[in-house]
Order: sequence, then structure tokens, then C-alpha cells
Amino acid sequence: MITRRGWLWTGLAASSRLLAPKALAQDKPATGANDPELAARQAKLNAALAADPVLRAIVQELSRARTLRTMGESIYYADVALDDADSFTVSAMLGALFEPNRAKLRPMRVQVRVGTPQMDNSNSIFTDYYSGTRYDDSSLPLDNDPIALRTQIWLALDRMYKTAAEAIGRKQAALRGVTVAEPLNDFWPAPTRLLFEEPRRIKVDDDAWSNRVKALSAIFLKYPGITSSSVDFETSQGNTYLVNTESTVVRVNDRIAYVRVRGSQQCPDGMAVYDGACVTALDPGRMPAEPELRATVEEVAKNLSTIAAAPVGESYTGPVLFSGQAAAQVFAEVFSYQLCPQRRPVTEPGRSYPMAATELESRLGSRVLPEWMDMVDDATLQEYKKRPMVGHYATDLEGVAPEPVTVVEKGVLKTLLTTRTPIRGLTKTNGHARLPGGFGAKTARTSNLFVKASKSESESALKARLLEMVKTQGKPYGMLVKKMDFPSAGSADELRRTIMRASRSGAGGRPVSSPVMVYKVFPDGREELLRGMRFRSLGTRAFRDIVAAGSEEYQFDWLENGAPMALMGAGNFVVGASVVAPPVLFEELELEPNTDDLPKPPIVPPPPLTTN
Repeated sequence: MITRRGWLWTGLAASSRLLAPKALAQDKPATGANDPELAARQAKLNAALAADPVLRAIVQELSRARTLRTMGESIYYADVALDDADSFTVSAMLGALFEPNRAKLRPMRVQVRVGTPQMDNSNSIFTDYYSGTRYDDSSLPLDNDPIALRTQIWLALDRMYKTAAEAIGRKQAALRGVTVAEPLNDFWPAPTRLLFEEPRRIKVDDDAWSNRVKALSAIFLKYPGITSSSVDFETSQGNTYLVNTESTVVRVNDRIAYVRVRGSQQCPDGMAVYDGACVTALDPGRMPAEPELRATVEEVAKNLSTIAAAPVGESYTGPVLFSGQAAAQVFAEVFSYQLCPQRRPVTEPGRSYPMAATELESRLGSRVLPEWMDMVDDATLQEYKKRPMVGHYATDLEGVAPEPVTVVEKGVLKTLLTTRTPIRGLTKTNGHARLPGGFGAKTARTSNLFVKASKSESESALKARLLEMVKTQGKPYGMLVKKMDFPSAGSADELRRTIMRASRSGAGGRPVSSPVMVYKVFPDGREELLRGMRFRSLGTRAFRDIVAAGSEEYQFDWLENGAPMALMGAGNFVVGASVVAPPVLFEELELEPNTDDLPKPPIVPPPPLTTN
């Protein structure tokens, strides 16, 4: 018997009827065995299983998983997710090409839950702990031998079942020693889905992209002061599978391509400055033409040369205007994290886990923006004003269809972005499980985030208001930010130093990236570029005091990888994200200079760069 939260298969043969009509209804009540829509969906599923050995192997092994009871616990939920991908990567530095790499990958993610949705093995510090010998090969074979495929899937399910059975015992023991103030369930229900996309690969010319990346990297040869630089191109194309024991079967195309540019330069006083850019597309065939890519690389190189010659700023408190790209970047950085709460795991009595709560999870119903601003996250949009939205997706990592979510309405926080892990104050998932997470949960992230202002004015009017506020407050100048270091183009060491500096300064909260292009704006309108500045205590509370917003809209696309400041190159799982936002003027923000000890620049100048 197949039920909404029951088992997907009681047995399997390639030619048998694998799913009952109820399981195929996808949130519609069954209308009888003769329903033509259900019959068509059944036929589509049968055809996919007959033609796709990977999908067939997943279905077979999930069906067998129901027999796992050797450790006294039965499985109430399990899923197998798989990325069947082909990737091509090529990098270059100063006109010299590194060896291109083309690879075929099949990483697999398996989840097993024992117990009940009210209390299972997840959301605990013990969730991922297993005392036995681990079999850590979580990839499927690249050929389609059915025995090899099924063996790997079975071993993964077996290992995760044993892990789950141990974890729930430890979790139950820990809970007996604590009093839970407000108990929450461990797993929210979700609608059943059957979603198939026909596999489609876009042809990528490896040689053409290798030559293009080589030529783009050679642009930095014209800027001998830049100490390090690189240009990378990467594309990944394939199918993403998700099959679970609630009758959800998903196979969708998953493609992404990007050109990433990074550079750094040491200033005369020893300070290192960074800049970078990333051009992203969900379709490799829709990457910008080479002239646009060259302009992107030229901009990064020119920025570095200009910044290195700029003076170091001093501590500042006063009005700040975020213009152009920086406006979308600051919303992207702050809200892509703060709108996505994470569940604190169960720990042993007297033992805490260092997980800071997000700023917004306790502020539902409170004002977080001016009353004339709204914020909507909509993953269903593929284009906006004829420009592709890289945050679009058809299904999240839990097989849930994303919903357009109005997170802020007239300045008031209405809801948050959720996965199937219950969060206090909310009632269901809205399909935003976008990154793998810890403790048996997925991590929510924004998709296409739109910031709307019902009251707006031109950017020139905003700058005039900035200067008016400078005069009113008796400041010698105001601050204008045109670009942020988000995603951060620095190194992992630089990221660690940034976090340490923020903790030493007593700013509290989550540090944000530094402004790359930040200017003093004097009362006569003159602008002076600064370097070495960072924000102090820039969080969501500052956004309540936005004074004005511009009438223009700026779209910013980036790759979200879950790392602080979305550090370029960090993480092994990335998703596209977009923000559309207007310029915004803050009445008062704090900036401070970098006060770290700086390394002395080299005494001997570097040898001249040549192309020979």
C-alpha cells in the first residue's frame, strides 16, 4: 500500500507499474485509475526508469532500504541525491595557460532518518557521528554497470542507516538530561513531486575557451604593479537526481558556467589590496562575448592600480551612500545569510555548540526596513527585464518546488526562507534548501532577491541629499561606496584575518566584506578614493534607518558557496544567486581603517614581465 508518507515501492521490476496513481498526483487528489493525466505521468516515469540505469539503480536500492532493521530502528525516511556532471576547467595567469581539465563526476548524497518526524536522529551534534569503520567513497561509478551502481548506493544507505541508529540513541540520552523550553519537530512534511527534464548538454568548445582565458589573463601584463592575478573559466553540466521514500522522483538539468577574475597588489606601505569579478550564467551558451569579458578584466586591473595609489582612510561615522553595484552587493551579503535561520543542534547537558543565531530569526513581525520598502525572493523567475536570473531553479535539494516568498512587506519581516527542518515561528518549508548542511539538515539561501522601494529618487538627487546631510551633521565629507569585496577576492588567510579583526574590534555580529571602491565626497561634490577601510557593526538593524532609495535598479549575480563573504573558490558546492536592488542612503554607518601591522614591501623590484 502506498501512502503520502509511506514507502515508494513494495517491489521493483523494470516492466512493472512502479508507482500507484496516488503517488503521481503531485498534490492533486486521485480521481481514479482512468485519469489520463496520471496515466501519462505513469508512462513518463516508466519510460525514464527503462531508459536511465542510474535512476533505476537508485529506485531499486531505496526499495531495499526498507528492510534495514538490524540495529533495532526502522527507517521512516530516506533519500538519494546524485549529481551526474561533466565539468571543464581552465585557468591562466599573465598569458600563460595551465593544463585544462575535463572531468566526469558522480557525487552522491544520502540521507537516512529513523524514529519519527517528531523526533529523529537529525538536528543533533551526534547526527553525523559513526563509531564503526567508514566507507567514505560517496561517488557512483562512471559507467552504468547495474551491479556496480547498486553496490555503491547500497553501501552508502547501509552506512547512513548505522549512523542514524547510533545517533538517535545518543540524542535520546542527551534529551533526558535537559529540559527543552519549546520542543520542535525534526522534519516538516512536503508535497510529493514527480519532475523529469530530458537531459540536454550545451556544446562547449574547449580550445576556444582555453585561448580566450589565456588572452584575458594577458591583460594584466599591462599592469606590472599587480603582484598576483588569475582568470578562470569553469562549466559544469549534468543531471541532478533526487529520489526519496515519499514518492518524490526528480531528474532535472543542472548547468552553470562562470569566468572568475582575481587580482591583488601590494601598496607602497605594504598593504595588500584585492579586487575581483565573476561573470555567471546558467547556460554556457549564454556567456557574454569576449569584448564584455575583456572589459570586466580591464576594470579589475584598473581598480587595483587606482586603489593602490589611494590614501588610507580614517575612522568615520556619518551618512553613507551605496551606489550602483555596491547597493545590490550589500543586500546580497547581509540578507542572503540573515534571512536563512539554522536550527541549533541538541547537545549533551553542560556542553554547548558555538552556533550564533541569525539576526532576523527572532524578529518576525518587526520592522527591518523602512515602511516604503519590500523584499521578495522568487526562484521561479528565469529572466527580469530581459536579463537572465542565475538564482532560478526548479527544485531545491529536498525535492521541493520553490515558492515566491514576500519576506518583507512595507518594512515588516513577514517570514524567512526555510528548508524541511522546522524553525520556531514558522510552519512549513518554502523550497529554499540550496546548500548541503550539517546535522542531517540542508542550508537555506536566497535565490532571486528583489528589493523594491515605493518612494525613490534619482542617483544625482541621492548624492545631493548625502551632501545635505553632511552639512547638517557638520561633517567634513560623506562616504560613497561603489563596489564591495563580495564575493571576496582575497585569500583564505585574508578571510581569517578579517574575522579576527572584527572580533578584536568588539563590533560583534557577522563581519561583512570591505568596500573596494569607497570615496570621500566633499561638500563641493569632489570625490577622493580611499583604501584600507572596513565597516564596523554593519548588520540588518542598520537597514531600518535607510533614508532614501534610488529609482534605478541594479542586478548583481554571484556564486553562493556557504563560505563567509562567499569567498571565491571556497566550498565544493555552489549555486547561482541574484539580487536586484536600488541605491540606498544610510543616515549613519561606521567605517574604520585597517590597523594591522603591514609587511614591508620588497627592497629589490621584481624582474620585468615579458611575453616571450
